[in-house]
Amino acid sequence: MNRTDRRSSHRLVRGVANAFGIGLRRRLGLGLLKLALTIARMADRLLSGGDNPQSTALPSGRHPTHLRTLQAWLQARKAGLQAMDVDPLTGIGTRQAALGEIGRLIEHSENFVLLRMSINNLKTINQHLGNGVGDQLLVALAQRLLQLQFHRGQVYRLGGDEFLMLAACPANPTELHEHLRQALCQPLELEGTSLIPSLSLSALSYPEHGQEARRLLRRSGIALSLARQGHDGYRVYQEELDLRDDRERQLLRDMVLAVRDDQLRVVYQPKIHIADGRIAGFEALLQWQHPQLGLLQADTFLPLAVASGHMALLGDWMLEQVIGQMAGWAAKGRPQHVAANLSAVDLEDAQLSRRIAGWLAERGVDPRLLMLEVTEQSMMREPALAARLLGELRESGIQVAIDDFGTGYSSLTQLRRLPLDVLKIDKSFVLDLPNQPDDALIVDATIALAHRFGLLVIAEGVESRRHLDLLAAAGCDQAQGFLISTALDADAVLGWLDTYSPSARYNVAGS
Repeated sequence: MNRTDRRSSHRLVRGVANAFGIGLRRRLGLGLLKLALTIARMADRLLSGGDNPQSTALPSGRHPTHLRTLQAWLQARKAGLQAMDVDPLTGIGTRQAALGEIGRLIEHSENFVLLRMSINNLKTINQHLGNGVGDQLLVALAQRLLQLQFHRGQVYRLGGDEFLMLAACPANPTELHEHLRQALCQPLELEGTSLIPSLSLSALSYPEHGQEARRLLRRSGIALSLARQGHDGYRVYQEELDLRDDRERQLLRDMVLAVRDDQLRVVYQPKIHIADGRIAGFEALLQWQHPQLGLLQADTFLPLAVASGHMALLGDWMLEQVIGQMAGWAAKGRPQHVAANLSAVDLEDAQLSRRIAGWLAERGVDPRLLMLEVTEQSMMREPALAARLLGELRESGIQVAIDDFGTGYSSLTQLRRLPLDVLKIDKSFVLDLPNQPDDALIVDATIALAHRFGLLVIAEGVESRRHLDLLAAAGCDQAQGFLISTALDADAVLGWLDTYSPSARYNVAGS
């Protein structure tokens, strides 16, 4: 090959190598990286005459340094992509590695089960014992997973508190779930502290539950979310969960539009004094008139709002609407006592009490006419911060109620320590009151003890005269439910009050 031909070949090979370099900047995989490295080395040999001892190498001073730079970049890029496959903390595979292995199994038509799990108490451990102990827990759990025999080493950390295993399809998935719990939830000794991992698990299988790696991984996440909410912490994926997930994603996409386009509305459900039937006030409830999905109740979308970070927007909107409506009724000479709900996100907002005080002052509403309700679960996320905020609200004259009592983790000691005025018995205990003696005992004891703490008691879910009779006999103070009224539009409240007869309602109670 003469000098002119060789230089033409050099330019051609160099151009191909540069083209690969540009393409690789668009995140090509390891396979193309290896090919690019090979071409770069070929170009280097040609330029130096390494493939032909008879050829004349270019003088070292004229050696194209950009090719060396390209080689170094390609080597670093290859190492970086390989590092992305290994979790630096636990040493097991990453999400990217899991997707690659799932794709390989699908390509070879190998049936498998995908097991996904999360550590429920990792956040609590990090908060109380430090992130170092939390990291040790993650490493120890990864080691326990690797010691299991059925997954052939296909164990991955998806990030945060989540792990993934790929295993052969078991004959009995329930037995596999029980075996995992038995193996993984044993106590761990970390820095002198005995810790027991609390796990939620989900399972799905290929090809039954999907034909594509990312879809299988997404569906395993859907099932895991439901497992966290369940009592047994385990969920097998089912096809209808995709419909639920699609609906939830639509709600998340549309949530900001709901506020902007006035799709939200507040309705008001009456409460009565059981002793004489007088109106005690109203509870404000949020609804969403969705343009495609119709009328949605709060329990359909508020949990999504809390999880996605939209709750602060919705919470402030609702409180301003309620206070504005209270001002409107007061301006007509008919002030009403109204209760509104606070979320766990609200209780972590150190400026909330100041904003509420400002809204009340701006609209000229007496703080004593407002009651704010919090659930047991919401207070348990940050109990100290919640107690401080509730104390500030009470000092301003606002009443504070604990809602859905009996469904969470509150103890009687917590009831005594928290700044509360009212206890609301969850409707799940009230609805079966006529037929479940155990529920009747719980309700009776709750009312008696709440009164000992100086709390007023309100029962939700009152739908029949029998309910009201039993609550009256137990000494309950107030009631709300369909027997009294469904939730009313704001414009209908005063008209309903004009037609409501306390004596008639008192007679319905059987007295």
